[in-house]
Amino acid sequence: MCDTLFVPWHKTASSRNILAKNSDRDPNEPQYLLHIPATDHPAESRVHCTYIDVKQVPHTYSVILSKPSWIWGGEIGTNEFGVTIGNEAVWTRLDYGEPALLGMDLLRLGLERGKTAAEAMDQIVNLLETYGQGGNCAFTGEMFYHNVFLIADQIEGWVLETAGKFWAAEKISDIRTISNVMSVHKPTCLHPGAMEYAIEQGWYSREDPFDFADIFMDHRHTANMGGTLRARCTERILRSASAIGLNTVKRSLRSHNGHSPFTSANFSSPCMHASFIGDSQTTASLIAFLNGSHTMYWATGMSTPCIAPFQPFWFDAYAEELVFAYDQQETAMDAWLRRERINRAALQGKIDLLSYRAELEVLEKQFVQQASEVEQASRHQRQAVCDAIARQTSAFLDRWLKKAETRPEKPMGGESLQKVWNSLNNTLGANRTIAY
Repeated sequence: MCDTLFVPWHKTASSRNILAKNSDRDPNEPQYLLHIPATDHPAESRVHCTYIDVKQVPHTYSVILSKPSWIWGGEIGTNEFGVTIGNEAVWTRLDYGEPALLGMDLLRLGLERGKTAAEAMDQIVNLLETYGQGGNCAFTGEMFYHNVFLIADQIEGWVLETAGKFWAAEKISDIRTISNVMSVHKPTCLHPGAMEYAIEQGWYSREDPFDFADIFMDHRHTANMGGTLRARCTERILRSASAIGLNTVKRSLRSHNGHSPFTSANFSSPCMHASFIGDSQTTASLIAFLNGSHTMYWATGMSTPCIAPFQPFWFDAYAEELVFAYDQQETAMDAWLRRERINRAALQGKIDLLSYRAELEVLEKQFVQQASEVEQASRHQRQAVCDAIARQTSAFLDRWLKKAETRPEKPMGGESLQKVWNSLNNTLGANRTIAY
């Protein structure tokens, strides 16, 4: 489960398109930000993705990727031109097939090969039609699905929905939220064989309007995922602001949709907290104010955004404690696991959340002030601020972890919730598989 949102420039306080995402994955699955440098590749070379090889292109662009440790691709990412993509699972009427490209692989490939949102989308479509999508997407157990992508740059935004090798794309000009529910009803662009395939399956008659989402979606499975409720929640929060800025977007990503966080947040909660075995949890969050190569980002680098500090960075200026070098994935994993101790301590009742959140609010206001003062400054000045904020964040988290060491346990929730988290705690950090 995930929540991805787009806000067009004319609805924002900054006059910039905004793309943001909560990535909901296995609670024990590390997810961290990596910088992948631009690279020239030999002729006829191939690249190994999570499950299969695909033909490599002569040059790949530089990318910053929010990457689940064991997967080659990523959940959220951006490239040197400010093209930014978030993907989500959707369930369709088509079989999920043999291992091929994961949606996360397609996301990375699109960023590495597309200078604009439209180019990235074309790359994803071509790869989808050539190689297909499929394979287990779960850190533990099994989960199979197809994908929807929200793709944006400083000029435009697109929703690209897929079902097997079929796809439909819609150019978007208003607030849009996607939460594991297909929503492209009137495509701007469409796979040339999608309509005929639907007719052959008996799903569609030529006399009716062609609604890609309604025809290809597995409605029963989708209804159980809470996606419609999450999408309505984030959209409601966004539309409550006359001019949408960072605070409104953070509020939407941190919303529990009326549920009690940690103990009763469920599939209808944008800020997702695991509450049973096999449940998902928000393991990483990112916000992008799209401005080409000078796009400004805010990211957590940890789970559960309701208690995670959002730190700023730029593509050319970021703290190495937040965005790691590609060959430093072991270090990145350890950093995510250390930050995850905040969430586990909170669940054990070892953190005074009222005091923690009050301090976090003050800290984030300082971050916004610090970042705004250098937004138009040199790379060196922006880098210095990112480094300073990373140190402040580490000091804040370390101080609360130190407090947790001496605070008596008072676990949240009932016995069943405690059993879930005892099981998760026993295996946290055990799977250190990394895909390079």
